[in-house]
Amino acid sequence: TGVLVDLGLEDNGTAYQRAEKYVVRLDSEIQTKFEVFMRRQNPYTLFVLVHDNAHVDLTSAISSSLSHGEPNHGLADRVINCREVLEAFNLLVLQVSSFPYALQTQQSRISSSNEVHWIQSDTVDDAASEDKLYFGLNEYSKSLQWGVTSPLLRCDETFEKMVNTLLERYPRLHSMVIRCYLLIQQYSQALMALTTMASLRDHSTPETLSIMDDLITSPGKDKNGCGHMLVIRVPSVQLAMLAKERLQEVRDKLGLQYRFEILLGNPAAELTVAKHFVTRLKAWRGNEQDDWIPRTYQDLEGLPCIVILTGKDPLGETFPRSLKYCDLRLIDSSYLTRTALEQEVGLACCYVSKEAIRGPIVALDLSEKEQEKANGSENDSDELLIDLDRPQSNSSAVTGTSGSLADNGVSSSSAADKSQKQTASLNFQTVAHSSVDEGTYSSFTARETLKQECDSLGNQMASSTTPKLSSLSSVSQTFQWPAQSAKDSKALRAALPRIVILSKAAYCLLSSQKNGNLPSSSSLLPHADVSWLSSLRPLLHKDMSSEEQSLYYRQWTTARQHHADFSNQAEASGTRTFHPRRLLLTGPPQVGKTGSYLQFLRILFRMLIRLLEVDVYDEEEINANHTENSEITQSSNDHWPDIEIFSKISFDLSVHDPKYRNISPVYTEQLSRVKQETSKETKSEEPKKRETVSMMLTKYAAYNTFHHCEQCHQYMDINPAAQVSDSTLHAFTFSSSMLGEEVQLHFIIPKSKENHFVFSKQGKHLESMRLPLVSDKNLNAVKSPIFTPSSGRHEHGLLNLYHAMEGISHLHLLVVKEYEMPLYRKYWPNHIMLVLPGMFNNAGVGAARFLIKELSYHNLELERNRLEELGVKRQCVWPFIVVMDDSCVLWNMHSLHEQSSQSLEPGGFSKNVSLKSVLQHIEATPKIVHYAILGVQKWNSRLNTRKAKAPFSRCHVRDFILLNIDLTQNVQYDLNRYFCEDVDFNLRTNSSGLLICRFNNFSVMKKHIQVGGQKDFVVKPKIMVSDSVAPIMPLQYVCAPDSEHTLLAAPSQFLLEKFLQHATYKLFPKAIHNFKNPVLAIDCYLNIGLEVAICYVSSRPHSVNVNCEGVFFSGLLLYLCDSFVGADLLKRFRFLKGATLCVICQDRSSLRQTIVRLELEDEWQFRLRDEFQTANSSDDEPLYFLTGRHI
Repeated sequence: TGVLVDLGLEDNGTAYQRAEKYVVRLDSEIQTKFEVFMRRQNPYTLFVLVHDNAHVDLTSAISSSLSHGEPNHGLADRVINCREVLEAFNLLVLQVSSFPYALQTQQSRISSSNEVHWIQSDTVDDAASEDKLYFGLNEYSKSLQWGVTSPLLRCDETFEKMVNTLLERYPRLHSMVIRCYLLIQQYSQALMALTTMASLRDHSTPETLSIMDDLITSPGKDKNGCGHMLVIRVPSVQLAMLAKERLQEVRDKLGLQYRFEILLGNPAAELTVAKHFVTRLKAWRGNEQDDWIPRTYQDLEGLPCIVILTGKDPLGETFPRSLKYCDLRLIDSSYLTRTALEQEVGLACCYVSKEAIRGPIVALDLSEKEQEKANGSENDSDELLIDLDRPQSNSSAVTGTSGSLADNGVSSSSAADKSQKQTASLNFQTVAHSSVDEGTYSSFTARETLKQECDSLGNQMASSTTPKLSSLSSVSQTFQWPAQSAKDSKALRAALPRIVILSKAAYCLLSSQKNGNLPSSSSLLPHADVSWLSSLRPLLHKDMSSEEQSLYYRQWTTARQHHADFSNQAEASGTRTFHPRRLLLTGPPQVGKTGSYLQFLRILFRMLIRLLEVDVYDEEEINANHTENSEITQSSNDHWPDIEIFSKISFDLSVHDPKYRNISPVYTEQLSRVKQETSKETKSEEPKKRETVSMMLTKYAAYNTFHHCEQCHQYMDINPAAQVSDSTLHAFTFSSSMLGEEVQLHFIIPKSKENHFVFSKQGKHLESMRLPLVSDKNLNAVKSPIFTPSSGRHEHGLLNLYHAMEGISHLHLLVVKEYEMPLYRKYWPNHIMLVLPGMFNNAGVGAARFLIKELSYHNLELERNRLEELGVKRQCVWPFIVVMDDSCVLWNMHSLHEQSSQSLEPGGFSKNVSLKSVLQHIEATPKIVHYAILGVQKWNSRLNTRKAKAPFSRCHVRDFILLNIDLTQNVQYDLNRYFCEDVDFNLRTNSSGLLICRFNNFSVMKKHIQVGGQKDFVVKPKIMVSDSVAPIMPLQYVCAPDSEHTLLAAPSQFLLEKFLQHATYKLFPKAIHNFKNPVLAIDCYLNIGLEVAICYVSSRPHSVNVNCEGVFFSGLLLYLCDSFVGADLLKRFRFLKGATLCVICQDRSSLRQTIVRLELEDEWQFRLRDEFQTANSSDDEPLYFLTGRHI
């Protein structure tokens, strides 16, 4: 199957030779082999233990040892239910069975929810796209109703009469012995009758003669000499060996040793095929090597042969299409359990061609009325053509659940089992004596008398119904097999149902379907190792699915004392113990379960590989034509920026991050010369799916909770002896001038991370977080504390930085909301957590970044004071922190070289590097304390193929930044923001005259994580009138004050930002597609739609702003403006006539005060109806805004 190669376990050349390493037989050597397997201690590798034919050996190991039974009994229990298997968390047990009934008792170890049932189409039409249809037990049972006189299931009445007569006369002989002896004689006499002694035809039954005639003559009808296979089921190995020897002897004496082969199908031995037949098989196959020999029954495709299949249980062997007959006449009434009976008939189940079912059927009538016609002429062609309706396949019937093997306790070959222990040198005439079940019986008397009785019975009974031999050979069977109709090319390729000859007892059970119930076989005890819980129980109904039958058996059957599941009794509470990592795959015999579980292994492997892959965003930078080319650049060979050169480079105001392709562009002089297309399609509410590419994770990746390995398990998991309570909770209070009040944050600090903090000598009060010095040089550490805000990603956030940091010491803090803290603490018990105050539970990412920065600056001051007492200068304390998204997964280093004269295309190379190396490189930047923010570019697959850019850029950075909290002390994140908080912060920082540097020789890959993060709120009414509510559009997020508008349950800031994104045409109509006349925004950047450009201007003294000389603005946006914004400032700017204004304030009172303070009524016209608020209730503190028009 190639599965070992697909799973990466073996190379293509060695897989065949090394298969035994992965597949073991349940024999005396299994214990040693399995102990070797269990010693493979690798807790981070998934092992799968597949137990095929799981219903065969259900004997418990204890019961087997006490009863001194066969040495192989109980082996499955010793393996599957041993303590190591039950307790191993990385071992998955998959039990596979066609007949799972004995595994579905009240004591079952497999949960019903862990059962996987084969799904079959209910009709032929449902499987119209399939070339083959499954023909199973239910189809065989239904075939008896098709109206043909020679059906697929047959009972040899003549043979049964002979058996019954002999059983009456010799009751001390086992029925299996009598049946086997009689069957050997039948086939021997049929062979002789068909070749040299026609007079013996009266000693063989019509069925036997017909089978042997077809077997002998079919090779001559095929141009290649292909023929049919006959399987004779003889459970006793001793009797099977005897049958093979006797039939071979008869065949060879008749000179038919080159016509067909006789094989012993013993599961404990390899197939042995005569050399001349191997040569013939190799010629048919055409491309086999010289040393090839057939190893499976499927390798015997087309070989005319008799396979005497032995062994207590038929182990689900797959037979070739050339198998035509299954002789099960030895399977008698001793096999009266559902498993035992159905697994024997299951040998004949197979996939058949659709034309075999749909085409016309030729029937053979051997009734007494037809015998005269049959005897009348050798060339009699009076055949009955019947166009049958397509049989309906019923997945709810026996087919869906019937399973595989014979029961252990009711085998009819108990006498034969004893004979297996004797010598193999038995001849045909001593078979009676060698298999006597009990008592002392004269060997001579038994031998001679039984032979005489069989001879006389055969003469009497066979002669009454046997037609002329020539007639038999000319009459077609139920289905036209290829060898009988070589003219039909379709028939040559068609796969047809097998013909099954049953004992009378088995035939009666499978042929009866009364009152809508399943065939009577389904009412049998499911297995000899189980018993019915009560005789008063409902019957299995024909409409029961395999799942429903499983529940039926779980309710009504119980394991016997020697059953392996008997020890799994209910606990005192009445609950059963199911093994959580055990699955049961069940499906009809020969339906393809082996291929299915091998495919399952492939899928499982691909899932594990998928854990080693990651989807990262692969998007080119946007707004490339908005950038002004700077004439001041550094050499591409420089590893760090030169601050003297870098400070002279102008800041690129345009946002190039592809995440922000739908936000308002920032106005620049270059942008004013860009003509925007006015025919843009209206943007849909559904965001466009961003482009991603699958990448293989490297040894430097950041991971989520699903990653486990030996290296980082101590970093991830707490010590088993320790408890979660080993982490301590510490309050940390500081004053925030921005909030105008004290802020109390909480740290959760594991014991192992307390060395990063300073505590008071008394009471363990948290005083500060340790910071290094600027002059520190430690190759095994990074200086900057790493802060990662995370929300809704306790499982999927990439918060395991062990490999990314190459295992070195680092300080990593998760910043989480108060209500999410328990989940993050559960999944990341070894991480330091900074818990935001409860008032920020509904806040956006701006609040987290604001508090990180405020806390860090307060801590910097505390550390400066502490170290100053130790003689360290204040400016020597390291002022940087890292703020990193929880989706940063990989980092790369790029080497971009200039295009040479020989090269037609620019290019370079990149390699994956660790986060540690990136941080250490950036932290080593000369005069780093003079930079406000340092970052890297976002990766895309075209970075190395485009024209080389400058090694450093002065532009926007986000996702992964080093932030100088000392220089940016007076520049704050907007704590109210949900969107574009980083664009707003970068513009504030730049306008303050601070340096923002992007290292272009490094890039960060962002993983596409579908859950958590900055996802939108589900906006819904605060008071739900009904469960079904129409979606609320963004334009409904605002309303007139004091109106009866539906109030919404969402933060006011969120509603405002979403409204501004979609209300461009209403708020700033003159700005649409008009980049020459942008909207003026004072001290803020807000996204007001892709069609509108925003000109960001800072009101702070000495700020750096874009040149607005000669620009007429199409609108004015004032958002929560402070005292720095005055009337004099606004009068510097010029506006188009009809330009619009939007003033946003915290409440109605401050809104009116702002209008008056800024003297807006002098140049702007306001109407009472132009006042709005976000659609919140007064308890949720709505925001208010007023719109106006320039006079």
